Amino acid sequence: MSLEVLLHRFPETGTPEPGSGGRDVPEPLAGVFERMAGRTLANGFLRFHTPDSAHESYAACARMIEGLEGRYFPFAFDWMGRELLFDIREPGRRPRYVIAVDPAEGEYLRTDLSLDEFFVAVADEDEDALAFPYFEEWRATDPGSGLLGFDQVVGYKVPLSLGGEDSVANMELTARRVYFELSTQIALQIRDLPEGTPISGVTVAPPEPEA
Repeated sequence: MSLEVLLHRFPETGTPEPGSGGRDVPEPLAGVFERMAGRTLANGFLRFHTPDSAHESYAACARMIEGLEGRYFPFAFDWMGRELLFDIREPGRRPRYVIAVDPAEGEYLRTDLSLDEFFVAVADEDEDALAFPYFEEWRATDPGSGLLGFDQVVGYKVPLSLGGEDSVANMELTARRVYFELSTQIALQIRDLPEGTPISGVTVAPPEPEA
């Protein structure tokens, strides 16, 4: 099974995040949630959503990416806060793929990989689908970082979309929900600007406090 290949490369660490709240998940992802909900791999390199956190992230991703709602649903997120979603529509004659919603870019990437293929690609050292060596490089700069909490990610201090450098020097441990919300606000403000428009600044509102 492809999940076992993934777990062999990246063993589970920490205690699974509790919380399902009795919420349903789309049928194509039911097996993944049953097996992996709330689990953390390799000290936070990859984390699998609980049903509760998945529904929350679904709403956040749909706000960032127009047209996503009803088509894709999140099942996991990586150390950089990239949300991993799978096509939940009826397959018909169309193959279903994993996509990644990247808050740093305010965009999404279609992987052209099925769920099984995606798990194998993440586990493959040559594929390096989620930049594990980069994760290790960041951890080496902060040896005391330990296990990333379920609500933590490593985000860019200056967003890439605003000219920030893609380097560990521009990265810091931050709150997952706050980072995604602020990234969304930036993405929505600059998305329709003509190419080459100078950006002198953006306005972001503080996220609403969690209930």
